[in-house]
Amino acid sequence: MTNRKQLKRLVVPTSWHVGKKKHKFITRPRPGMHSLSEGMPISIIIRDILKYAKTSREVKTILREKRVLVDAKRVKDPRFIAGLMDSISFPDINTYFRITLGPHGRLRLIDIKKEEALLKLCRIKGKHATKGGRIQLSTHDGRCITATAEGTSYKTGDSLLLEPEKAGISIKEHFALKPGASALVTGGKNKGAIGNITRIEGVVVTLKSKKEEITIPRRYAFVLGNEMPALRVEPSASSASH
Repeated sequence: MTNRKQLKRLVVPTSWHVGKKKHKFITRPRPGMHSLSEGMPISIIIRDILKYAKTSREVKTILREKRVLVDAKRVKDPRFIAGLMDSISFPDINTYFRITLGPHGRLRLIDIKKEEALLKLCRIKGKHATKGGRIQLSTHDGRCITATAEGTSYKTGDSLLLEPEKAGISIKEHFALKPGASALVTGGKNKGAIGNITRIEGVVVTLKSKKEEITIPRRYAFVLGNEMPALRVEPSASSASH
């Protein structure tokens, strides 16, 4: 009988940077704001990636007794799925991370500053008009954001820099999918590469990375900012990724 709370390690997504020989099973994330290929359960992040715990029981204790935040909101469920561009905060030990894509398209955690943990980049996946002249935007992490009339300039494929507020989420900046913009490749054989967009022809985007020119489907281009990423998405020279 299949255990709905577990996955066999041998069939976990290739984007999960976890060993496949240590244990036969691994925690299955609860359905949430990210797909299985773009996210992983917080328990795996705490135990297998960061090595803050050795067992699932220790993970549950950390989540119950310590403050673990994902995008500035406390998480207690070990099966909660955290994914691409989410911030992971451990304020009690003054440690903060962001989930990005590394070489070979694997999800990784990079060290960030406390201030950056309150910001997030989201890719616009859909746009719909609502009553009252407002625009509703859906993002890569499952959010639905209602924008005012200025939202008419937002297009599918653009990115938003969001800032949490007590009343919800505010849009801090808007980055268009256009030539010159910095972008992350989120799918295909070049998944994880970062470069600047040089051309957009229909549904095809070409960008120049540090190593080569890459042509990808438009849906795989995640805008990071104008010319340079608005947030840190790669480890700094003085820190390593996890």
